[in-house]
Amino acid sequence: MLKLIGACLVILSSTGIGLYFSNVTKGRLCDLKDLKKNMFILRGDIHYGNTPLPEAIEALAARNNDNFKQFFAGIAKELRKLDGLTFTAIWDKGIHKYLKESYLSPTDRSQLSKLGETLGYLDKEMQIRTIDLYIEQLETELDEAIGSVKEKTRLYNMLGVLFGIFITIKFRPYL
Repeated sequence: MLKLIGACLVILSSTGIGLYFSNVTKGRLCDLKDLKKNMFILRGDIHYGNTPLPEAIEALAARNNDNFKQFFAGIAKELRKLDGLTFTAIWDKGIHKYLKESYLSPTDRSQLSKLGETLGYLDKEMQIRTIDLYIEQLETELDEAIGSVKEKTRLYNMLGVLFGIFITIKFRPYL
């Protein structure tokens, strides 16, 4: 009886690990969609509202309710301090501080960091073009993520279950 309970726990725990990785894949897709939406809003504020970048980021933080609210609010707060830090340093600090718990991959965070390197010192038109280029990169990442999310979630779920069954069968004498 105890062996049966142990086998069930092994299968359930490996299934849970598979579900976790499946959830990470879906979470990345949601984060990329939210980031794209935020970049469109930032672009609109700069282009149509003629809003300076610090004020546009502050406005974005105020109207944001998704995972990036703290990120933009933290950057806006640091920009208001006027500590002598460059925009790039503040942007990178915000990425490392507020987005380390997000579902974004290291590549996604690296691309976001590169956006901050070019945003801080360009004129309005170049900022808009830079944001447009970043949105195109996001769309490419989104297309790839959308294409693979269904396959990956199914794969992670199945691998979790199968790995648990494999461990149970392989180590059956010990359970």
